[in-house]
Amino acid sequence: MLKIQDIMSTDVYVVDAEASAEEAAWGLTRRHIGGAPVRDAEGGLVGMVTKGDLVNPEPAQWIRGEATVEDVMNPDVLALFADDPALSAAVGMATRKIHRVVVIDANHRMAGIVTAFDIVKAVAAGLDFRVPPADDKDP
Repeated sequence: MLKIQDIMSTDVYVVDAEASAEEAAWGLTRRHIGGAPVRDAEGGLVGMVTKGDLVNPEPAQWIRGEATVEDVMNPDVLALFADDPALSAAVGMATRKIHRVVVIDANHRMAGIVTAFDIVKAVAAGLDFRVPPADDKDP
């Protein structure tokens, strides 16, 4: 069974919640990515920021450079374990209409990210997302 760890990226660009929205926009643009996890001062995951989020702050805040990542990010993040089926990432993205899932390890620390592009690459490579049926035998 294909697992999330088989398709995830471990080199993850992470944005600080206190960073300016402008700084985050430049960081995403320079890396040619559409979004990134957001961490607080202690390094904990507190949200996700996307290019779409960055064009929606109050215009006055944006013009004056006052909007922070925390002001515009989405605090509702889908996080899955690295050993979960890869299909759960695809289903989660489709269900929630999102483009990225944070991958966590057994200690609930960020281990990577899976994006819609990672799913497309895996499908194009012919990887099998099917989850084998549960064994129906009684123990």
